[in-house]
Amino acid sequence: MDGFTSISRETSYQMLPHCVASGNEETEQKQKMPSTLPFRTLPWPCQVHAVLFVHRVLGLPNGLYFLVRNSDHFQELRATTRSECKWVKPDGCPDDLSLYELSQGNYPELLKCLSCYQDIASDGCFSLGMIARFETTLRENGAWMYPRLFWETGVLGQILYLEAHAAGVSATGMYCFFDDPVHHVLG
Repeated sequence: MDGFTSISRETSYQMLPHCVASGNEETEQKQKMPSTLPFRTLPWPCQVHAVLFVHRVLGLPNGLYFLVRNSDHFQELRATTRSECKWVKPDGCPDDLSLYELSQGNYPELLKCLSCYQDIASDGCFSLGMIARFETTLRENGAWMYPRLFWETGVLGQILYLEAHAAGVSATGMYCFFDDPVHHVLG
């Protein structure tokens, strides 16, 4: 996170599948109910998705990307984002990885503003924000799900730490971004 180090597109494509709680292919529950560790310790369908600001991933254009962690939410997520978001699979992306390019561009200053004015947000290979289906999840399941959304983000964050270490780069969790401006960027 020095503002210079980069990773390859292939490395990011190796890291990101570990952030998705794979389902059971035989019962057509892919990306719905968690079946792999550590996600199966969370016995509910994924409710948290990831937005990536890519800065230095060689072979992947800089820009805004979305990692859909529960395929049942794809249409809803796409419908609630800005109409100019492309929602296309990036080149070389594995078929079973639900990563979508929303837009290309360099966003270091925007990301710094979204992340409580911390420079480190734009110094990494990519920065990731977590987007929960907050209102829908609480309405459908009740208030008891509120802390569980934090548990899910915590598990996802720990996976990212481990994946970064395995790739030979560092990671940090900032746990700070401004909700309203993030919603404005996405739509």
